[in-house]
Amino acid sequence: MSLSNPFGSTSSSSNISSSEMKSAILQQIQAEAAMTNARTLMEKINSNCFEKCIPSPGSSLSSNEQTCIKTCMEKYISLWNTTSQAYSARLREENEKNGMGGGSL
Repeated sequence: MSLSNPFGSTSSSSNISSSEMKSAILQQIQAEAAMTNARTLMEKINSNCFEKCIPSPGSSLSSNEQTCIKTCMEKYISLWNTTSQAYSARLREENEKNGMGGGSL
């Protein structure tokens, strides 16, 4: 059973459309993964840095608390970026080793 293109395209343009569709789907998945990662990062920063830097919440933050939060966030984001880059590089290596090409993440 073969599926026909609803737009009446020929076989060669159907392959291009299929390739473009795969690319669009991959880009959408990557965008959604990036949003999920960003959301997770913010949740981790909020819970970990807040607990560490603000032991007894009040109506305002002291300068020490502000400095602590800023430093904690910067360290957390730097570590997240380093980990993400290493993970992406590892995936690229695995994809190349398995003959899947070196698509970006």
